Amino acid sequence: MKKLNNLIEKNISKIILIFLFIQPFLDILTSICLNCFKIETTISSIVRLIFMIFCIYYLLILDKTTNKKRNIIFLILFLIYMIFYSISVLYFKDINAFTYEIKNTLNTFYLPITLISFIDIFKQYKIEIDFKKIIYLISIYIILVLVPNIFNIGFNSYAHSKLGKVGWFLSANAVGNILSIYTPLVIYYLLKSKTNIYLKIFLGISCLYVFLSMGTKVPILSLLICLIVNLIIYIIYLIKIKNIKNILLTVSIFIIITISSIVVVPKTSFYKNIQIHKNYLHINRYTEVLTDYKLMDHFIFSQRLTFLNNTHKNYSKSTIYEKLIGIGYIENYMTDKVSIKTIEIDYFEILYRNGILGFILYFYIFIIYLIESIKSLKEKNLINKEYKLSIFLVLILSLFSGHILVTPMVSIFVALLFTMIIYKIKEF
Repeated sequence: MKKLNNLIEKNISKIILIFLFIQPFLDILTSICLNCFKIETTISSIVRLIFMIFCIYYLLILDKTTNKKRNIIFLILFLIYMIFYSISVLYFKDINAFTYEIKNTLNTFYLPITLISFIDIFKQYKIEIDFKKIIYLISIYIILVLVPNIFNIGFNSYAHSKLGKVGWFLSANAVGNILSIYTPLVIYYLLKSKTNIYLKIFLGISCLYVFLSMGTKVPILSLLICLIVNLIIYIIYLIKIKNIKNILLTVSIFIIITISSIVVVPKTSFYKNIQIHKNYLHINRYTEVLTDYKLMDHFIFSQRLTFLNNTHKNYSKSTIYEKLIGIGYIENYMTDKVSIKTIEIDYFEILYRNGILGFILYFYIFIIYLIESIKSLKEKNLINKEYKLSIFLVLILSLFSGHILVTPMVSIFVALLFTMIIYKIKEF
């Protein structure tokens, strides 16, 4: 045991770095297994489960920080919760639903466990993962979408109807969410790093191409939010220093980009998908969406409000025990109305699937480090503004898009983001 502990402590920085950099390749293996060989048990799930066990081992045995007592209490409460959740599955469903329910619950709680582990590991071992490494990691995702899409050998973003390709990945939503929440940091890198200008131009154009070619709305809207916020920040700065020349130049560039977008965007999968959706719903004018609840739910929220309402009804009909522990991830089990459809609104997903107690347990950890992250951003500089924008995107996309807080593929990067902010990683 002592030898194992020494080995882990000696190599823990490498373990974390390797784990982070294999993420895109794990997801590609998952995609290939499912799309080409129809294998549902994936390597990515096994590796991430092993890492979760590693995190728990660290928190119980190796953690020497001041947070250890609180973390162990959390793990004990999580274990107790899992016992009661397992009883609920076996009593209200049966053994056949057990594996599916436990797997999804572990996926949900992946974020709080990796978050408290990352925070303490970085603190205890003074791990340094600089800003460039993060950009390299995000660039790997961009390249692994870019190259297959250019050569038209990527997988489709949608099973049918809509257009777009997601490179060699499986989920356009998950990859889009990772890129979206790190977009502010990519923008900061493009603005502030001293990297070769041609490499920065290549990264910027590649990022834009990937966002437009995947066909999903979230990356484009996130990019738009980031660009508008950064434009406002820059113009306010120019006004303060009374640099009229650069204000006019910035406004002129913005106008040129806007006109170019009007020409280019209608040719992209993103825009074509909006048109396909509009025609499918027989909408003549986009303003109709705002006057009809069903149209708004379908067009803007992709029926998430309908899914939310259906799950809310099932939750309301459940027992007190289920309200506390959760109704789980299979609704109306052993009936002709059985459903495994997710709500895709993470806050409600956690509340209804894992109950009031699971919700409190999850957000007890999340909110502690959310507040700590925000407190770490008091200094008024550009990097802190970009970090705040990333946090905002995490919170807002969890509400409108989902797959942020409850999907390990993405939640790992949320844990990393909070850790970067709290320990102020080296920039360039």
